[in-house]
Amino acid sequence: MVKIVVAVVLFAHGIGHVLGPLQVVKVAQVNPTWAGDSWLLTSVAGQTASNVVGLVLWLAAMVGFVASAAVVMGWLPASWWVPLAVGSSVVSLVAIALFPAAFPPTSTIGAVIVDIAVLVAVLGLKWAPTALPA
Repeated sequence: MVKIVVAVVLFAHGIGHVLGPLQVVKVAQVNPTWAGDSWLLTSVAGQTASNVVGLVLWLAAMVGFVASAAVVMGWLPASWWVPLAVGSSVVSLVAIALFPAAFPPTSTIGAVIVDIAVLVAVLGLKWAPTALPA
């Protein structure tokens, strides 16, 4: 049961990242005050570059967390756990730092909490999905 709960949290967190690209390409609007721009990238490289970087970061985090959930469930090799979990969390935090207005504040805070919890569990506690009860 614990394994399923962890996998669902990782999966849901990953799927939540799709809202970033949906806003960038103007398919959905989660935060009406966000125009898809980055406080840093847009002024340095322009809106198009900012959009491309945003799409890549949000989609990478999404795929990484969904794959991490699959590792927890035993559907992908356990050796993928650390790179997927850590990489996805770091990419997610970078995306949030570059695009802090992409989501409502409560969603942003929740995402940061999940990202940090994953990093602490994997790097600090050396937690592995193989240690979870089924």
